Amino acid sequence: MARLVLQLQRNQRQALRWRGLRASSRCVSTNTSTGWHDPSPTELLRATLLGATTPNTSDGTHLKQNKRILELLDTDWPRGSPPPPLWYALKGVPPREEQEDSERLHSVASLSSVRNATERLVVNSAGAEVFQRSLKAMLQQCHGKVTYSEIQSTLSDIAVRLQRLELPMTADLCELGMYYAALNLSSPAFHQVFKDCLRLDPDGFTFVKSGAIIRALYETVRLELFKNPNYDAIHILAEVTGEYAAVSEQSIPKFHDVLHRNLDLDLGSDGRRNWATYLCLLSKLRSDKPFTHSWTHFLNKAIDSEQELHATYRIVSDLIQSGRSVIAAKCLEDISIRNRDQLPYIATFRHLQVLLDDPVVSESLPDVVGNELYGVILELAFSNMEQRLGIQWQADGSTHIGISANSSSTAFEDQPLLTIDGDCAGYDDPIRLYAELYALGCSHSPADLGRIVNLLNEHDGNALDVVPEFRSESALPEFRWCPQHSPIEFSHAVLPTVTDSTREWTPALLGLIRARPLINDMPQERAGSFHFLQLGSLEIRRGPHEAWQPSGYIVGWNRLLGRMTALFVGKDAGLIDSGPMPSAAPFGTLLHLRPSHMHALVDSPWSSVDPFYLDLDPGRDLGFQ
Repeated sequence: MARLVLQLQRNQRQALRWRGLRASSRCVSTNTSTGWHDPSPTELLRATLLGATTPNTSDGTHLKQNKRILELLDTDWPRGSPPPPLWYALKGVPPREEQEDSERLHSVASLSSVRNATERLVVNSAGAEVFQRSLKAMLQQCHGKVTYSEIQSTLSDIAVRLQRLELPMTADLCELGMYYAALNLSSPAFHQVFKDCLRLDPDGFTFVKSGAIIRALYETVRLELFKNPNYDAIHILAEVTGEYAAVSEQSIPKFHDVLHRNLDLDLGSDGRRNWATYLCLLSKLRSDKPFTHSWTHFLNKAIDSEQELHATYRIVSDLIQSGRSVIAAKCLEDISIRNRDQLPYIATFRHLQVLLDDPVVSESLPDVVGNELYGVILELAFSNMEQRLGIQWQADGSTHIGISANSSSTAFEDQPLLTIDGDCAGYDDPIRLYAELYALGCSHSPADLGRIVNLLNEHDGNALDVVPEFRSESALPEFRWCPQHSPIEFSHAVLPTVTDSTREWTPALLGLIRARPLINDMPQERAGSFHFLQLGSLEIRRGPHEAWQPSGYIVGWNRLLGRMTALFVGKDAGLIDSGPMPSAAPFGTLLHLRPSHMHALVDSPWSSVDPFYLDLDPGRDLGFQ
């Protein structure tokens, strides 16, 4: 502000010199009727900001005086230093500088730079358009450095500035505001941004264009309910669908209403996939009538390809996990009626076990799946049971045999599959450990996770090959997983030296570990935390003739996503303090792994280089307090 006033005064003195007058003169005009005098800094600032220095007068003196003051802005800012943002706000941004700003906005990587760009560009329609067009990329480069709340606050300030200056708001800004309100799970922000978006375009949200917002809502709600099963989702549900009128403004349409306009348009595969994710969101939020309304329309638009039917079955599995088994069974019946009393591709659905484990849904399956497919499902169920016992059926020999080459037993004849002590014939087969992980690893029962811990103890010392799932331009070493119960202990929660079968499971005894993103050296609760069950350590070697070496990573099971993951802790076993991960991670701080005998998933390659804060997972989803 001070720089601007000083420069205006310099411009004034320069203008007076051009007229052959001295800046010190208080009466500089030969026409005394105009009353023109050297304006004070206060008058300069008032004139530039408000367009007037004095109240209206009958002789129009103030108009002439204001005009002369404002003419001082027509001169150029002196070379050698950039003008302050207020200079642009008063003059507007020249077209040449708009182009220069548009080219260098890609280097903006901090919120302070975003704010500077806002003040520099959001002063006229052209500059505002350039700025909003580049805003998404600028904010993406801020990820990991600031919280979603800070980004959301910045977006709110930008919207207020646009409204105050009566500049156009683009659809890009609306979508960003909704997206970050969803990531922050802020119902007030979601409400306000949505109202602004409705004013811009009442039909602006469709299943085709709103995929990022829908996915952000779903992933954030799912994680929040996992971390805190008692989380009250009423407010966000009220903003999305209008349910719970007591906490929802009923005078405007809701996100749900706008999404379901113009459903006669061709949605394409992306639109239908986003719609399925939206129904998963409503399942998690325990929506009632809006879910039924959307589900009915969804079935009328669905395409019966394998990929899209799997997305539909995912809605059913989310209903089951939300405790709504009766509705899940009814949805399966609706799918069956649509497909002539069959459930196509149900046997290849990744989460089929969720359906089979639910008493209500599994009881209804024989009536809706069709005889042929039901036989296939039974075969899969038996095969899964056999894998969890470490055996498989050999039809030629009419006997059970071991599954993998690592099994010590190759055939099981004249012996029980289960002993009186609870051991199974294929107890040492590593496939048994994998099968139990995939069956129980996402359970919310401490006893189920305890069974995995017991299996880890049984397989301790038996290294198993695993494959890292991330893209790398250089050759990767070999990796192997060494199963072990809780290789890492936290200094404040050391495991007891002696345990027995009567022990009660605790987060420390199960080996639970949590990784939260670090932003400004502070662990974040709502920026995508990870929750793992420790499975052992990870060893590497660079060549087939070299010795295996500790990698500094441990292996964990992602209890929310059901994925094997490597976490960098800097050592393969021992005590650590709660705190930031070590920084020297050779392959990223987190990376996906898979057993060498399993096929890669389509969405599998993933790793992270972001810093995380490691501590003991409180395990609230398991009922621990």
